[in-house]
Amino acid sequence: MTRLHSLRILDRITVFAIAFTASTLSQAAAPLQPEGLSWNPSWAKFRPLEYVLTGVAGVASVGIYFCLKPPTQPHWTGGILFDDSARDALRVRSPNGLARVRSLSDLAALTSAALVVGVDSLVVPLARGKSDVALQLVLMDAEAYAFSTLLTTTTFNIAGRARPSYEDCQRDPSFDKLCGSGSTASFPSGHANASATAAGLSCAHHTRLALYGNAWADAIACGTTAALALSTATFRVMGDRHYVSDVVVGDVIGFGIGYSVPTLLHYVSGSTTAATVTLTPLSGGSVYGMAASGVF
Repeated sequence: MTRLHSLRILDRITVFAIAFTASTLSQAAAPLQPEGLSWNPSWAKFRPLEYVLTGVAGVASVGIYFCLKPPTQPHWTGGILFDDSARDALRVRSPNGLARVRSLSDLAALTSAALVVGVDSLVVPLARGKSDVALQLVLMDAEAYAFSTLLTTTTFNIAGRARPSYEDCQRDPSFDKLCGSGSTASFPSGHANASATAAGLSCAHHTRLALYGNAWADAIACGTTAALALSTATFRVMGDRHYVSDVVVGDVIGFGIGYSVPTLLHYVSGSTTAATVTLTPLSGGSVYGMAASGVF
Protein backbone atom coordinates (compact mmCIF):
# COMPACT_ATOMS: atom_id res chain seq x y z
CA MET A 1 0.00 0.00 0.00
CA THR A 2 1.56 3.32 -1.07
CA ARG A 3 1.44 6.46 1.05
CA LEU A 4 -0.65 8.24 -1.63
CA HIS A 5 -3.15 5.41 -1.73
CA SER A 6 -3.38 5.40 2.09
CA LEU A 7 -3.97 9.15 2.17
CA ARG A 8 -6.71 8.85 -0.46
CA ILE A 9 -8.43 6.24 1.70
CA LEU A 10 -8.17 8.53 4.73
CA ASP A 11 -9.57 11.42 2.67
CA ARG A 12 -12.57 9.30 1.71
CA ILE A 13 -13.10 8.27 5.32
CA THR A 14 -12.99 11.92 6.38
CA VAL A 15 -15.53 12.98 3.74
CA PHE A 16 -17.80 10.08 4.69
CA ALA A 17 -17.53 10.95 8.40
CA ILE A 18 -18.46 14.58 7.75
CA ALA A 19 -21.36 13.66 5.45
CA PHE A 20 -22.68 11.00 7.84
CA THR A 21 -22.43 13.31 10.85
CA ALA A 22 -24.09 16.19 9.04
CA SER A 23 -26.92 13.99 7.78
CA THR A 24 -27.55 12.50 11.22
CA LEU A 25 -27.42 15.73 13.18
CA SER A 26 -29.48 17.71 10.69
CA GLN A 27 -32.36 15.38 11.51
CA ALA A 28 -31.72 15.40 15.27
CA ALA A 29 -30.86 19.01 16.05
CA ALA A 30 -33.76 20.98 14.56
CA PRO A 31 -36.65 19.76 16.76
CA LEU A 32 -34.77 20.12 20.04
CA GLN A 33 -34.63 23.91 20.32
CA PRO A 34 -37.26 25.37 17.97
CA GLU A 35 -37.59 28.50 20.12
CA GLY A 36 -33.88 29.33 19.92
CA LEU A 37 -30.89 28.91 22.16
CA SER A 38 -31.89 28.18 25.76
CA TRP A 39 -31.17 25.73 28.56
CA ASN A 40 -33.87 23.09 28.86
CA PRO A 41 -35.33 23.35 32.41
CA SER A 42 -35.46 19.56 32.66
CA TRP A 43 -31.68 19.29 32.21
CA ALA A 44 -29.54 19.17 35.32
CA LYS A 45 -27.13 22.06 35.72
CA PHE A 46 -23.60 21.59 36.99
CA ARG A 47 -23.80 20.06 40.47
CA PRO A 48 -21.64 20.89 43.52
CA LEU A 49 -20.14 17.40 43.42
CA GLU A 50 -19.09 17.94 39.82
CA TYR A 51 -17.15 21.07 40.77
CA VAL A 52 -15.20 18.99 43.28
CA LEU A 53 -14.59 16.04 40.95
CA THR A 54 -13.61 18.26 38.03
CA GLY A 55 -11.14 20.14 40.21
CA VAL A 56 -9.65 16.95 41.61
CA ALA A 57 -9.37 15.35 38.17
CA GLY A 58 -7.86 18.49 36.68
CA VAL A 59 -5.23 18.87 39.40
CA ALA A 60 -4.47 15.14 39.32
CA SER A 61 -4.00 15.09 35.55
CA VAL A 62 -1.65 18.09 35.66
CA GLY A 63 0.26 16.58 38.56
CA ILE A 64 0.65 13.21 36.86
CA TYR A 65 1.73 14.80 33.59
CA PHE A 66 4.41 17.06 35.08
CA CYS A 67 5.50 15.13 38.17
CA LEU A 68 5.14 11.46 37.23
CA LYS A 69 6.89 10.95 33.95
CA PRO A 70 6.41 7.75 31.93
CA PRO A 71 8.94 4.98 32.64
CA THR A 72 12.43 5.45 31.24
CA GLN A 73 12.46 1.92 29.84
CA PRO A 74 9.49 0.78 27.76
CA HIS A 75 7.13 -1.90 29.00
CA TRP A 76 5.88 -2.49 25.46
CA THR A 77 7.78 -2.14 22.19
CA GLY A 78 6.64 -2.54 18.60
CA GLY A 79 3.39 -2.45 16.69
CA ILE A 80 0.35 -4.70 16.73
CA LEU A 81 -2.03 -5.78 13.99
CA PHE A 82 -1.48 -3.36 11.08
CA ASP A 83 0.60 -0.81 13.03
CA ASP A 84 3.88 -1.55 11.29
CA SER A 85 2.47 -1.61 7.76
CA ALA A 86 0.57 1.62 8.39
CA ARG A 87 3.71 3.26 9.75
CA ASP A 88 5.69 2.20 6.71
CA ALA A 89 2.99 3.56 4.38
CA LEU A 90 2.22 6.83 6.12
CA ARG A 91 5.24 8.16 7.98
CA VAL A 92 7.13 11.09 6.52
CA ARG A 93 10.83 10.45 6.00
CA SER A 94 12.40 13.90 5.61
CA PRO A 95 13.28 15.94 8.75
CA ASN A 96 11.59 19.06 7.35
CA GLY A 97 8.49 17.09 6.42
CA LEU A 98 8.33 15.57 9.90
CA ALA A 99 8.57 19.01 11.49
CA ARG A 100 5.76 20.35 9.30
CA VAL A 101 3.37 17.47 9.87
CA ARG A 102 4.00 17.54 13.62
CA SER A 103 3.24 21.25 13.64
CA LEU A 104 0.04 20.50 11.76
CA SER A 105 -0.96 17.99 14.43
CA ASP A 106 -0.42 20.66 17.10
CA LEU A 107 -2.42 23.18 15.07
CA ALA A 108 -5.33 20.78 14.45
CA ALA A 109 -5.58 19.84 18.14
CA LEU A 110 -5.42 23.47 19.28
CA THR A 111 -7.94 24.56 16.65
CA SER A 112 -10.48 21.96 17.75
CA ALA A 113 -10.20 23.09 21.37
CA ALA A 114 -10.45 26.77 20.37
CA LEU A 115 -13.58 26.11 18.32
CA VAL A 116 -15.35 24.15 21.04
CA VAL A 117 -14.36 26.09 24.15
CA GLY A 118 -13.64 29.52 22.71
CA VAL A 119 -16.24 29.86 19.96
CA ASP A 120 -19.09 27.45 20.72
CA SER A 121 -19.06 27.62 24.51
CA LEU A 122 -18.19 31.28 25.02
CA VAL A 123 -18.40 33.58 22.02
CA VAL A 124 -21.61 32.26 20.46
CA PRO A 125 -23.84 32.00 23.58
CA LEU A 126 -22.52 35.28 25.02
CA ALA A 127 -23.12 37.05 21.70
CA ARG A 128 -26.70 35.71 21.80
CA GLY A 129 -27.18 36.97 25.36
CA LYS A 130 -27.16 33.51 26.95
CA SER A 131 -24.55 33.76 29.69
CA ASP A 132 -26.24 30.96 31.65
CA VAL A 133 -25.80 28.59 28.70
CA ALA A 134 -22.19 29.72 28.27
CA LEU A 135 -21.43 28.91 31.91
CA GLN A 136 -22.87 25.40 31.67
CA LEU A 137 -21.04 24.68 28.42
CA VAL A 138 -17.66 25.81 29.77
CA LEU A 139 -18.12 23.77 32.93
CA MET A 140 -19.01 20.65 30.94
CA ASP A 141 -16.00 21.24 28.69
CA ALA A 142 -13.69 21.49 31.69
CA GLU A 143 -15.19 18.35 33.22
CA ALA A 144 -14.75 16.27 30.08
CA TYR A 145 -11.21 17.50 29.43
CA ALA A 146 -10.21 16.89 33.06
CA PHE A 147 -11.30 13.25 33.08
CA SER A 148 -10.16 12.54 29.53
CA THR A 149 -6.71 13.94 30.25
CA LEU A 150 -6.49 12.13 33.60
CA LEU A 151 -7.24 8.78 31.97
CA THR A 152 -4.74 9.37 29.17
CA THR A 153 -1.87 10.58 31.34
CA THR A 154 -2.40 7.72 33.80
CA THR A 155 -2.34 5.20 30.97
CA PHE A 156 1.03 6.56 29.81
CA ASN A 157 2.53 5.32 33.07
CA ILE A 158 0.74 1.99 33.03
CA ALA A 159 1.38 1.05 29.39
CA GLY A 160 4.84 2.58 28.92
CA ARG A 161 4.68 1.91 25.19
CA ALA A 162 7.69 2.91 23.12
CA ARG A 163 7.31 5.41 20.30
CA PRO A 164 7.33 3.95 16.78
CA SER A 165 10.86 5.32 16.25
CA TYR A 166 12.22 3.87 19.51
CA GLU A 167 14.14 0.93 18.06
CA ASP A 168 15.46 3.05 15.18
CA CYS A 169 16.64 5.63 17.71
CA GLN A 170 18.36 2.90 19.74
CA ARG A 171 20.35 1.92 16.69
CA ASP A 172 20.97 5.51 15.55
CA PRO A 173 20.40 8.41 18.02
CA SER A 174 20.35 10.83 15.08
CA PHE A 175 17.47 8.99 13.39
CA ASP A 176 14.98 11.58 14.64
CA LYS A 177 15.38 14.99 16.30
CA LEU A 178 12.94 13.78 18.97
CA CYS A 179 14.85 10.61 19.85
CA GLY A 180 14.73 10.41 23.64
CA SER A 181 11.79 12.80 23.98
CA GLY A 182 8.84 11.07 25.62
CA SER A 183 10.12 7.73 24.37
CA THR A 184 7.60 5.66 26.33
CA ALA A 185 4.54 7.92 26.02
CA SER A 186 3.14 6.48 22.83
CA PHE A 187 -0.05 4.83 24.12
CA PRO A 188 -2.57 6.33 23.88
CA SER A 189 -2.06 9.44 21.76
CA GLY A 190 -2.54 12.58 23.84
CA HIS A 191 -3.05 14.77 20.77
CA ALA A 192 -5.68 12.42 19.35
CA ASN A 193 -7.38 12.21 22.73
CA ALA A 194 -7.56 16.00 23.17
CA SER A 195 -8.86 16.60 19.66
CA ALA A 196 -11.42 13.79 19.91
CA THR A 197 -12.60 15.09 23.29
CA ALA A 198 -13.32 18.40 21.57
CA ALA A 199 -15.18 16.58 18.81
CA GLY A 200 -17.30 14.66 21.31
CA LEU A 201 -18.16 17.84 23.18
CA SER A 202 -18.99 19.66 19.97
CA CYS A 203 -21.32 16.94 18.75
CA ALA A 204 -23.03 16.67 22.14
CA HIS A 205 -23.55 20.44 22.38
CA HIS A 206 -24.68 20.97 18.80
CA THR A 207 -27.01 17.98 18.91
CA ARG A 208 -28.86 19.26 21.98
CA LEU A 209 -28.55 23.04 21.62
CA ALA A 210 -29.23 25.16 18.54
CA LEU A 211 -26.01 27.08 19.08
CA TYR A 212 -25.88 28.41 15.53
CA GLY A 213 -29.65 28.63 15.13
CA ASN A 214 -29.63 26.39 12.07
CA ALA A 215 -29.69 22.60 11.95
CA TRP A 216 -27.23 22.34 9.07
CA ALA A 217 -24.84 24.86 10.59
CA ASP A 218 -24.83 22.93 13.86
CA ALA A 219 -24.32 19.66 12.00
CA ILE A 220 -21.39 21.10 10.04
CA ALA A 221 -19.81 22.35 13.29
CA CYS A 222 -19.87 18.81 14.68
CA GLY A 223 -18.55 17.41 11.41
CA THR A 224 -15.74 19.97 11.34
CA THR A 225 -14.43 19.00 14.78
CA ALA A 226 -14.74 15.32 13.86
CA ALA A 227 -12.63 15.98 10.75
CA LEU A 228 -10.07 17.86 12.85
CA ALA A 229 -9.86 14.91 15.23
CA LEU A 230 -9.30 12.52 12.34
CA SER A 231 -6.71 14.87 10.85
CA THR A 232 -4.88 15.16 14.17
CA ALA A 233 -4.70 11.38 14.47
CA THR A 234 -3.45 11.03 10.89
CA PHE A 235 -0.77 13.69 11.37
CA ARG A 236 0.49 11.95 14.51
CA VAL A 237 1.00 8.73 12.55
CA MET A 238 2.58 10.58 9.62
CA GLY A 239 4.84 12.40 12.08
CA ASP A 240 6.02 9.03 13.42
CA ARG A 241 5.03 9.88 17.00
CA HIS A 242 2.30 7.27 17.32
CA TYR A 243 1.10 3.97 15.92
CA VAL A 244 -2.38 3.73 14.44
CA SER A 245 -3.51 1.75 17.50
CA ASP A 246 -2.34 4.64 19.72
CA VAL A 247 -4.46 7.21 17.92
CA VAL A 248 -7.48 4.90 17.63
CA VAL A 249 -7.54 4.34 21.39
CA GLY A 250 -6.91 8.04 22.01
CA ASP A 251 -9.84 8.90 19.76
CA VAL A 252 -12.15 6.37 21.40
CA ILE A 253 -11.33 7.62 24.91
CA GLY A 254 -11.58 11.27 23.89
CA PHE A 255 -14.78 11.13 21.89
CA GLY A 256 -16.38 8.73 24.34
CA ILE A 257 -15.77 11.00 27.32
CA GLY A 258 -16.36 14.22 25.40
CA TYR A 259 -19.75 13.04 24.17
CA SER A 260 -20.94 10.96 27.12
CA VAL A 261 -20.10 13.33 30.01
CA PRO A 262 -22.45 16.17 28.96
CA THR A 263 -24.99 13.78 27.46
CA LEU A 264 -25.38 11.44 30.43
CA LEU A 265 -24.91 13.98 33.22
CA HIS A 266 -26.80 16.92 31.75
CA TYR A 267 -28.53 16.47 28.39
CA VAL A 268 -31.04 13.95 29.72
CA SER A 269 -34.55 15.15 30.48
CA GLY A 270 -35.46 14.71 34.11
CA SER A 271 -31.85 14.20 35.20
CA THR A 272 -32.21 16.36 38.27
CA THR A 273 -30.96 13.94 40.87
CA ALA A 274 -27.45 14.25 42.18
CA ALA A 275 -24.78 11.95 40.92
CA THR A 276 -23.13 9.58 43.35
CA VAL A 277 -19.45 9.16 42.60
CA THR A 278 -16.62 7.59 44.57
CA LEU A 279 -12.97 8.41 43.86
CA THR A 280 -10.34 5.85 44.89
CA PRO A 281 -6.61 6.59 44.68
CA LEU A 282 -4.50 4.03 42.85
CA SER A 283 -0.87 3.47 43.71
CA GLY A 284 1.58 0.67 43.49
CA GLY A 285 4.94 0.36 41.86
CA SER A 286 5.11 2.84 39.01
CA VAL A 287 1.34 3.14 38.65
CA TYR A 288 -0.42 6.20 40.07
CA GLY A 289 -3.86 7.59 39.39
CA MET A 290 -7.48 7.77 40.43
CA ALA A 291 -10.37 5.38 39.89
CA ALA A 292 -13.90 6.77 39.69
CA SER A 293 -17.09 4.76 40.13
CA GLY A 294 -20.63 5.74 40.75
CA VAL A 295 -24.25 6.02 39.71
CA PHE A 296 -25.53 8.87 37.54
